[in-house]
Amino acid sequence: MSATVEPATAGHFRTSLFAFALRPVPRSVSPGLRIATIAGIVFGAAMVAFSTAIHLHLWRIGYRDIPKIGPAFLFQWVSGFLLAAVLLFYRRLAVVVGGFAFCAGSVVALLLSATRGFLGLHDGLDVPWAGWSLACESAGALVLAICAGVMLARR
Repeated sequence: MSATVEPATAGHFRTSLFAFALRPVPRSVSPGLRIATIAGIVFGAAMVAFSTAIHLHLWRIGYRDIPKIGPAFLFQWVSGFLLAAVLLFYRRLAVVVGGFAFCAGSVVALLLSATRGFLGLHDGLDVPWAGWSLACESAGALVLAICAGVMLARR
């Protein structure tokens, strides 16, 4: 008697992917690592929020008048503010990866703007708040990447 294995359906794959994306900080890790991971996510949320505050400030002092950059900075503020809140209250893998992507994307955009130009803007790293922005977004990306790695650990 041989058992037949039915192929996975698309619905099962979507359910599995959804469950994977909503994975919380695993309870199987040591209590210290679990606390450190949650603290890292809170730190990452703070770095996202700080980045958004910088972009709002820059938007308010004149970047809003730069075509493409003005709307991008305003979008950065709105989306980052929401993302920081979600990171604080819904610590799931998909959100942590989103926070990492937000911070890493901001770093890339700043470095492109400083070197080649980005969305029609060519600034250097010596413009106001560039150093703070680069520092908080880099730290946020690094810490959130580590947190995502812990969350990917097997249970």
